[in-house]
Amino acid sequence: MPHTAPLLMEIRQLTPNAAAQACEVVRQSITHCCVLDHAGDPKVLNAWLANKTEQQFTACMAAPRAMAWGAYRGDEMVGFALVSHATLALCYVVPAVLHQGVGGALLQAAEEGARQAGVSELALESTRTAQAFYLRKGYVPAGAVQAWAGLCAQPLRKRL
Repeated sequence: MPHTAPLLMEIRQLTPNAAAQACEVVRQSITHCCVLDHAGDPKVLNAWLANKTEQQFTACMAAPRAMAWGAYRGDEMVGFALVSHATLALCYVVPAVLHQGVGGALLQAAEEGARQAGVSELALESTRTAQAFYLRKGYVPAGAVQAWAGLCAQPLRKRL
């Protein structure tokens, strides 16, 4: 049974067939919503987007113990989340639905899916942009900030 988010959004579990849409959602979100992280620096942005390809998403979504969800408004995917093993690897929404409950609904679906798969603790590496969101959702710091290609990521975790 799908979860329903505000604004007539529907959260659906995805197959790798949705990789192209998922990739586009993540690329839009990183480019337009994560300016706090990349500061508009083309070098940093290009490094971050380098592996955000349809082929990479297809492989990640098809991997063993991977679960993916999309938030939809009609036929349009407006958010995407991916859990791999016990890690929330991706959770992004397009700019048009930012701060409208879509990310929370995706996170809830991802946590429930992980719980059902036997995961007792979910880990992630948060951007600066999303850190307050995850802290509000019960995640706590789980180590030192990681730096890569001009980006910083705070490891976080949550007992499910």
